[in-house]
Amino acid sequence: MVTKANPDYSESAFNLTNNTELAEMLNQRRYMEARILGTRTAAGLPIMEQELADLDIRIRQSIDTLGSFQDVETGRYAIKQRRQSITYSPDKVREYLGKYAPAIIDEHVNEKVLTGLIKGGQISDEIIPQLVEDTRETFAYIIRTGVN
Repeated sequence: MVTKANPDYSESAFNLTNNTELAEMLNQRRYMEARILGTRTAAGLPIMEQELADLDIRIRQSIDTLGSFQDVETGRYAIKQRRQSITYSPDKVREYLGKYAPAIIDEHVNEKVLTGLIKGGQISDEIIPQLVEDTRETFAYIIRTGVN
């Protein structure tokens, strides 16, 4: 049986501090997950699920104030992950990538085609920042305890 390695969010985690308070909350969450799994059909399940949801709210709030936490070895994560959405400028693509522009631009920059050209090495890394018109960051919370 192949064991899948736990992901390492070092590159995308926002404010990764591995705070011990978050580690303890993840331990509490792991314990609650184990309780839920073992007693799914028992009375009180809705209360435990609400407790877990309330703890997740506290964990998210703590991530915002204390920073992100990860323990790759045990698979425990309390991460605020940075995600970027890039919008490319059709005018800049025309200016810098003239011969590829008709394949890339369809009233907007065709990001799949552009990504393919970048991955294929047909567009140099130095040109890519010149093509960017807008970068938007969003965040996603990743809370895992290594259970299930």
